[in-house]
Amino acid sequence: MSDSTIVLVSVLVTAVIVIPTMLWRNKRDRRRADQNMVRTMRRIANERTESQAILSSLDVGIVAYGSDDRLIASNPIAEAYFGVIPDSLSTFLDRYGADNGMRAAYYLESDDISGELDLDGCTLRLVCQQHPFRVAGERFSGHIITAQDVTLFRRQEEQRKIFVANVSHELKTPLTTIKSYSETLLDWGIDEKSREDIKSDVARIYDDSVRMERLISDLLLLSTIDGSRFHVKMVLFDLAECARQICDRFVDQAASKSIKLEFSVLSRHTTVLADRSSVERILTNLVVNAIHYTEAGGHIRVYTGNIVDDFYIKVVDNGIGIEKADLENIFRRFYRVDKTGSRAFGGTGLGLSIAQELAWMQRGRIEVESEHGIGSQFTLFLPSARRILRESLFEVSNKEKPRDAVAIAAHEVIRRLLGELSRGDIKDDTGSFDLRGLLDIIEKKVDNRTGL
Repeated sequence: MSDSTIVLVSVLVTAVIVIPTMLWRNKRDRRRADQNMVRTMRRIANERTESQAILSSLDVGIVAYGSDDRLIASNPIAEAYFGVIPDSLSTFLDRYGADNGMRAAYYLESDDISGELDLDGCTLRLVCQQHPFRVAGERFSGHIITAQDVTLFRRQEEQRKIFVANVSHELKTPLTTIKSYSETLLDWGIDEKSREDIKSDVARIYDDSVRMERLISDLLLLSTIDGSRFHVKMVLFDLAECARQICDRFVDQAASKSIKLEFSVLSRHTTVLADRSSVERILTNLVVNAIHYTEAGGHIRVYTGNIVDDFYIKVVDNGIGIEKADLENIFRRFYRVDKTGSRAFGGTGLGLSIAQELAWMQRGRIEVESEHGIGSQFTLFLPSARRILRESLFEVSNKEKPRDAVAIAAHEVIRRLLGELSRGDIKDDTGSFDLRGLLDIIEKKVDNRTGL
């Protein structure tokens, strides 16, 4: 065999061996490249999914722009605030940052790019910050805009300012009277005024000091209520009997103004589970207001009744009434329909707001109907003890935690009764726990107000 033949054979053998090997390696490399590409795409997709999940879970709006100022991400809250998100940072600032200084701060390269925006009845706090991003292992910079709804905070801040201003005014008024009358007496009044005039001045000083004391007492009460520090003692008592006692207490005061005060009961059972002292304070406020704003010869009727599982006490008068425009505001703190009249009666402007707060603590409410010149009707609604204990019975059976002071007291009553009846009085024929039987026992005891 010649040398050329040998070389040709060697080349052919090499080609037969090497070419398939190379083809196999190329195919393997392509398969690995494809697998790496798939893994990279999956990683990017997972990172994007995780990022979207994180953005969606936030309680603030997020809008992110890349290094080219183009929109790269936003979350549902931001889309709910702004609708269609502008596709560039400059467009966003032109639309939402022109009036609040954000656009100017951005172009001046300020460190603080923030402002507030009033949009569709909401106040949004916007903050734009530059942040580094990492996508698929690469770093670049961009801007993140956060949008937080501060409407409630601003409203509370405004209410706080108004409240402080009102408190200052209410305290300043009696203090001015006390100071002026005291100065008059010290300078020349004691020497030159008659005994009766001096007594009149001292009485005025005393009345205003009492008014200040009452105001401070009401403010402290509101503070304890707002701070959830107000202690209540929930007990079973007859709402009608409580109302009757309040009316008896003020019959003479009403008679002194030639006002007829009557009380009547329209329900057979009116047992409630509530804080008696709070209910008495509410009723006292409603009855006293009715006496103050009813003219001589007027008529006040107080009566109790029920609507399904709610008991009510209505205080109805034929007094001066309330303008329709004032009705929705009368439970606001320091709000007065007639400021001069209220001050003449020594009111602080807090009585009805305190009464409403106390009613809510008993799971109740106060409603008002009035017509100017005709009279007013204030109604206190409270849930019946039957209803409270019925609901609490199922909460206890489901091992639910009590949600408020009423539920805590009701759960205690249920547990105590369960302990007393553990001998089998509340077992059915199969020996199982009989909710219906226990409910019947509870309702009978509530009606008789015994054993609970």
